[in-house]
Amino acid sequence: MNYQKIYDNITRRGQNRILEGYSEKHHIVPRCMGGTDDATNLVSLTPEEHYLCHLLLVKIHPNNIRLVRAAMFMVSANKNQQRNNKAYGWLKRQYSNYMRGPNNPQKLNPRSGERHHTFNRTIEFNFTKEGRKILADKMIGDKNPMSKIKPWNHPRATDYSKSVWKQADEIYQIWTDNNKPSYCKLYTLLNSKCYTNDSKVIGPYMNMVKYFRSGWVPTADIEWTQYK
Repeated sequence: MNYQKIYDNITRRGQNRILEGYSEKHHIVPRCMGGTDDATNLVSLTPEEHYLCHLLLVKIHPNNIRLVRAAMFMVSANKNQQRNNKAYGWLKRQYSNYMRGPNNPQKLNPRSGERHHTFNRTIEFNFTKEGRKILADKMIGDKNPMSKIKPWNHPRATDYSKSVWKQADEIYQIWTDNNKPSYCKLYTLLNSKCYTNDSKVIGPYMNMVKYFRSGWVPTADIEWTQYK
């Protein structure tokens, strides 16, 4: 079956009509493959067509894990499209096979699946009230040496957190397409698993949503595009 031909026919038809009622914007060339937000690369599709196009993209590019994720998000989060269990099962298996290899975040950060917080540890500080105030004043705003350092360049950034930030453009698109959810729900959508209390795992998503809500757009950040 010629999946590319079917995909091209759907997107071409969408460009030559005006839909009435609910529709969804679709990037003809996916952003994760270099597609832009230009009008020539956008097409309005019905929810059913949009879902089918994402399935076709996975068929056309089976080794692109970002396309697999995008299709999974549509299956699990799109309220206007009834889930096809067979398609969902196929996507989950594609994703599972990918995560068995070195791309699994827990292989990048073996401790991500453990509880390693030290809540019961008692740490004593001997700073005086005046000393604490002096230190606090020195770290306010631009005085903080880390205030202008982006998360992916931070000295404490891990391989895991960097791998999450490298996908910021894709995550941003998913965040906007799903009504800008909280970082907890975003983590669940992206990883197909329940929220975790592990700060090292959830931290990048928490910071990223803060950036998104402040108006940050990954593709508009030259520092991020150079990093990616």
